[in-house]
Amino acid sequence: MPAKKKVAYPITWDGFVAAAKDAGTRYPELVAAQAVLESGSFMLCSGQNNYLGLKGKTGEGKLVSTYEVINGKQVELDDWFLDFGSMQECVQYLCTRWYKDFESYEGIDRAPTIKDAAHELVAQGYCTDPTYADKLCKILKEHGVPLDGVKAVKAKPLPLLFTAVALQDTWLKVDLKQASELDDDHKVFCAKGAGIGVVGFREIAQDSHALVELAGNPRQLYLYEPHWKRESLGSKASEIDWSDFGCMVTPNLSVGEILQYDARRIPGPNAAVRTRLVRTAQQFQAIRDAWGRPLGVTSFYRPEPINSQVGGVRGSRHVTGEAFDVYPMDKPLETFYRWIVTRWSGALGDGRHRGFIHLDTRNGGCFVPSSGARPCATWTY
Repeated sequence: MPAKKKVAYPITWDGFVAAAKDAGTRYPELVAAQAVLESGSFMLCSGQNNYLGLKGKTGEGKLVSTYEVINGKQVELDDWFLDFGSMQECVQYLCTRWYKDFESYEGIDRAPTIKDAAHELVAQGYCTDPTYADKLCKILKEHGVPLDGVKAVKAKPLPLLFTAVALQDTWLKVDLKQASELDDDHKVFCAKGAGIGVVGFREIAQDSHALVELAGNPRQLYLYEPHWKRESLGSKASEIDWSDFGCMVTPNLSVGEILQYDARRIPGPNAAVRTRLVRTAQQFQAIRDAWGRPLGVTSFYRPEPINSQVGGVRGSRHVTGEAFDVYPMDKPLETFYRWIVTRWSGALGDGRHRGFIHLDTRNGGCFVPSSGARPCATWTY
């Protein structure tokens, strides 16, 4: 299935409304109103392409002077604000974490009217200014948006990326804790053989979990990838279409698996990157053929700044398209590790306790069919 093409939305009211609709929120005009308020009518950004005042963790993004209301008084302080690759990426981030349900939090899209949604932003701690909702409502009125009469926009259904099938009894979870540590209302049981349609997917680097959005379900949940197999919607092609997640690069590896279903990772026209990705994919296929059993992929190509955003280490071979993290779908990970460690001449990262094995092709590393090879570098995660 072709990936959705990027659209360069104008930095205007209508541009933000369109970007918010594309992000799937029910109240796109409210997103535009936030952009007007947070950026001084699109004139100032708190971080790169950050028109919405979205904050990051300490050291993440830019340190900027801002005003907050603390104990009823407005005070000036410095805080960290996120950087984004584009306006649309900023809007997508906002809608995913605030407008839609996110982890254990209920999104403001649940509000019955746009006015109620504006007040929910304050109630849920988006800002410290108690008059924030009133300011948003004033901006909405100025743009002819009726506060109580506006009906929620029905979001377009997202396209199916792939179907995930449970390899064993497992759980979908609201966070990364062990399922045994969570209350019943924070996890969903999935019996072996159960299938789920995935319309949103976000990799968590150096971990075997992924955050997924399910078809027909607004909740975003974590799944432990070694407990699942992906059934691609793929089709064969004589040439690789890097914008088609279903296109098969090798008999058992799709573009979607290489890019982790993230259109931002589509390699540009640089032939060297694409050539490396194909060569690395061929090494995966050589291992898959010799192993003779299905292998799952938890990570493959992560260009910057995505590598940093998902928690990847600096200088990772994933950035150059020379690495992949895998796990066996129907055999113990320990068995696969003992098998591959004598058949891989590149670097090997031991992530057994995290559910994967990292392999990269540095120093010309490759798969050696007969045992006797030795990794050129090893480490433990």
